[in-house]
Amino acid sequence: MYSLIPFIFSFLFAHTVAAASDSAIVQGILDDVNTYRRQHHLAPLQLDATISAQAKIHSIEMANHKEPFGHTHFPDRVKAIRKQIKNSGAAAENVAFNYKDAHDVVKNWLLSPGHKRNIVGHYNLTGIGIARDHNGKLYFTQLFIKTDAPSSVTRRTGFTKFYESISKN
Repeated sequence: MYSLIPFIFSFLFAHTVAAASDSAIVQGILDDVNTYRRQHHLAPLQLDATISAQAKIHSIEMANHKEPFGHTHFPDRVKAIRKQIKNSGAAAENVAFNYKDAHDVVKNWLLSPGHKRNIVGHYNLTGIGIARDHNGKLYFTQLFIKTDAPSSVTRRTGFTKFYESISKN
């Protein structure tokens, strides 16, 4: 009986540490993406729990090999989000696996034209989900959603200045 107590404690501690680490990774991805967006005169993305839940499910299913790595069933995730978030429009998704931390995954997304296009896209909401496979490898999903909320419209400063200059003529 007494030999079980340390095992149970270490099991619970390991899962608590992993959960804390996972939330730090999610926050790191959000911070790195928003830093990049600000550097390009774009509004930061707001993390949304509904979108994050869909991202988490996709990461878990990839990590457990219930879905292949990639964008399988992306339209279904978007449909589920649109049922809960009214006035949502455009959507995009980035996935990755086996990177060591948030900075590493965002850095590599930015090296890919398609992933980078999603990061700087005209979205205002995001959801991030990560999961670990049985070997501890991390699977990442970031979903991007555009809503019609006027307060969160992203603008490119250069385009706005250009538009304002031609409007005066």
